[in-house]
Amino acid sequence: MKCGLSLFAMAAAVMFTLCPVVAQSEQNAAVSKKTADAASLSEIVRSTAGPFEDYCDGYGNPGANGTGYVSVITLHVGKVPKTLKLAGQNGEGLDGTAAFDTAEALEAYIGQINLIVASSFSGLSGVIWGYDIAKADELTHSPRVPLFTLKGLDEIPVYSMEPLLDAGKRLFGTREKKHFPMLPGAHITAAHKEIIVAGPTTAWCGMALGIAKDRSRDANLIMELCGELKPKSYGKKKYFNQVLHKLADSVLLVGKNQGVSYKEIFVGIRHEFIPSGYVGAALATAPYVVLAKNAIPQAGPQALLDMTISDWENDRKTLFLK
Repeated sequence: MKCGLSLFAMAAAVMFTLCPVVAQSEQNAAVSKKTADAASLSEIVRSTAGPFEDYCDGYGNPGANGTGYVSVITLHVGKVPKTLKLAGQNGEGLDGTAAFDTAEALEAYIGQINLIVASSFSGLSGVIWGYDIAKADELTHSPRVPLFTLKGLDEIPVYSMEPLLDAGKRLFGTREKKHFPMLPGAHITAAHKEIIVAGPTTAWCGMALGIAKDRSRDANLIMELCGELKPKSYGKKKYFNQVLHKLADSVLLVGKNQGVSYKEIFVGIRHEFIPSGYVGAALATAPYVVLAKNAIPQAGPQALLDMTISDWENDRKTLFLK
């Protein structure tokens, strides 16, 4: 009996010792699985459908079918004649608001939304329209030629953002020909910067997108910048080329501060001369959205991973908003 009790006590002691190890192992496995799920584009895309048939909606609003979201890259510049100025008013007032709304309605249509400005990361539960899903046709070609490269520990290519801007325009459509725009009046969180200026000047907006080297743990970075260029102050071509280089440099600086490496960077810019008597607005905006149900292929959201933007457009164009 004594021997039996000793064996029983020994077994209990072994179990007591092993249980915390087993529990810790299970916890580690759960954490690893959660990280793997977060990094899985397929899992993310599966949960990016919004509640509306014809309209995209803001990320985090009620009714979406999961926790995934889509980052859409857009740049806008617009102008209006100065007609709403009031005596004693500071700034551009209602003319500035009208210029802002005009800019929203140009190129990719992002008008009639309640814009909520957020920081500028597309994280582990996000995908990028035109890059990860409905991939821009140019991004499928090889080799891709960069605008320039950045030298560091690694050589990082910097590409034109134009294919991503085109993809965003083809998702939302335009003011005249809407595809799947954001729901009018929706609350839309976005990476965003803006400038409102009175002519004569040139209003401009630029953006850089850094793609994280390890997307299982790091977010992609969106850097926005807006400004104005007064007449005869600089040569436009040289100045805007400098803007693109500074945007790319800023990605590396943020990466250094955060301990994040990026494998490639995209940069883009829009600018327009604002004549005397006009007010202009420039917006660098990347909305975080969930997709309209009709924007999702019949085969399911994951099919977007294997489609180019042209494939997607041909598949969905009969359902574009009329």
